[in-house]
Amino acid sequence: MTPKEDSEAVPVKRTRSASAAAASEVKSQRKTNSTLNTKTVVDLTLEGENEANPTESETNGVTPTVSDNWMESFAPSTSDDLAVHPKKIDEVRNWLRHCQAMRSKFPAQICLLTGPSGSGKTATLRVLAQEFGYELQEWINPIDCEEISALGDQATGNSYMGSQLEAFKSFLLRASRYKSLLATHNKRLLLVEDFPNVLLKDASSTFEELLDEYANYGKSPLVFIVADSKSRVLNISYKLFTDQLKAKHRIEHISFNSIAATIMQRSMKRFGTLMHQEQHKTLYKLPTQTVMDSIVVCAQGDIRSALINLHFGSLKGAPSMATKQINVTAPSKGRKRKATNTLKSIGRDESITMMHALGRVFNPKFNEDKNKTLLHSPEELSEAFCTEPKSFVNFIHANYLPHFIDIAHVKDAINDIGVADMLLQEYRDDSLALVGLTVAVRGCMVANAAPVTGWMPVRGPKRLTVQAQLTAAEQKLLGATYAGISKSLFTSEYSSFVKIIASNGS
Repeated sequence: MTPKEDSEAVPVKRTRSASAAAASEVKSQRKTNSTLNTKTVVDLTLEGENEANPTESETNGVTPTVSDNWMESFAPSTSDDLAVHPKKIDEVRNWLRHCQAMRSKFPAQICLLTGPSGSGKTATLRVLAQEFGYELQEWINPIDCEEISALGDQATGNSYMGSQLEAFKSFLLRASRYKSLLATHNKRLLLVEDFPNVLLKDASSTFEELLDEYANYGKSPLVFIVADSKSRVLNISYKLFTDQLKAKHRIEHISFNSIAATIMQRSMKRFGTLMHQEQHKTLYKLPTQTVMDSIVVCAQGDIRSALINLHFGSLKGAPSMATKQINVTAPSKGRKRKATNTLKSIGRDESITMMHALGRVFNPKFNEDKNKTLLHSPEELSEAFCTEPKSFVNFIHANYLPHFIDIAHVKDAINDIGVADMLLQEYRDDSLALVGLTVAVRGCMVANAAPVTGWMPVRGPKRLTVQAQLTAAEQKLLGATYAGISKSLFTSEYSSFVKIIASNGS
C-alpha cells in the first residue's frame, strides 16, 4: 500500500523522551554545581573550564600551553634578560673568550662560580654558552643500582655496585672529548653543579687527582657552580677548591653577589610582561604593585624565590597574598622614606652583614634587668660568620681599641682575643674555630662596659708583607753579612747604634 511505502521511504528522526531530557538537565546542573563548589582549587590544565567557557585566546585560534616545568617559560634568553650585574656577566664572557683563544693549546680551562642561591649563576652560564655556540653538557648524579654480571642469557651470580667516582671520571673525560650524534654545536662546555657524594667527604686528594688528569686529557672547558653555605663543613668551595689548587690549575674564580633590589624590580616587570602573553593569560593575573614590592623585599636578593612567590601569587583563583609594613627608623630631616612592606606568610631573612655585626660587638647593648644581659647574643653573631672566623677576628683586632675608655677593659678584651687567636691556629679540629670566634666576640662585648659613643670608621686588617732586605752597602755599614734584617727594622732599631759606633770609632 502507498502509506506503507511512504513510511519506508522517509527515515525516522530520533528524538529524546521527556524523562531522558529531564535526566540530562539534572546531570548538567549537578556538573555546574560541582564546578562552582571547586572553584577555589586551582587547576593548571583548566580542561573543564576551557570546554565549558571558551576563552578569548581560543576563539582567536591560539590555544594556551602549559609547560611541564613552568620556570622554563620565564628563563632568560639573552644577556639583557639576566637579573645579574653587568660586571659579573662581562667576567664570565671574558673567560669564555679566553677559552676560545686558548682552545688549540690549552683546551681544558676550569672556572669556579660561587655565590648565594638564586644569584643567577646557572642562568648566566646557560645564556652565554648559547651566545658563544657551546653545547652544554651537565653532570647529574646517577642513582646507585646493582649491576649483575651475565654470560649470554644466564646470570653468573656475581653482582657489584657502580662507583659514582668512576662514573664522574668517565663523564669528565668522555664528554669533553667526544661529541654526541644529536649535538648541533661542535664546541662543548662541561657543567658540574651536583657534586658526587664521595667528594664531599675527606677526599680533597682524590679531587685534585681528577683535576690533574682532566688538565692533561680534557678537551673542553669545565665549569663548577657552588652555592655559598654558612656551615664550614658543607662549604664545597672551601673544602675542595683550596688556594693551592686554584693556583696550580689557574682556576678562574668568579664570585656572584645577591641581586640588588633595582635589578630585581626590573626582572619582576619582565615576568609581568611574559604573564600578559596569550599563552599565559588563562593562568595568571598580575597582583598589585604593593604585593610585587613585598615579594622583592622578601626575596632578599634571591631571584628564584621571587619568581616562585610571584607564580603562586598570580595564579587565577588563588587567594591574594597578605602583606605587612616593616618597622623602620625615623627618617632624617628633609627626606621622606617610602613605606616598605613584606609578605606575612614568609619570614624575612635575619642574616646580618659584617658591618652590622661589628657595630654590635664594639657597641654592645644590655637589657634593662638585674643581671644586665646582652641584647644581642654573641653565639648568634658567631654563628652568622662561622665560615670565615679568622677574618672576623682580624677585623675585631684591627678596630676594637678606639671603642674602649678604660685601659683595664682593654686588658680583658685583648686576653680573650689572644685566646681566640690561639684556638684559630688549631687545624686538627674544625669545631675549635667557632669556639675561638665566640670567645673573641663575647670577650670584647663583655669587657667593654662603657663603649665610646660616636661614629668611627671600620678599617680593614693589615696584611703582613715581605719587607725589602738590606742592600750590600747597608750590610757593610752595619758591619754584618746577614741580609735578613729589613729596612724598617734597620731604620728604627739599628741605625742609631750604627751612628754611635761610627762616632766612637772615629
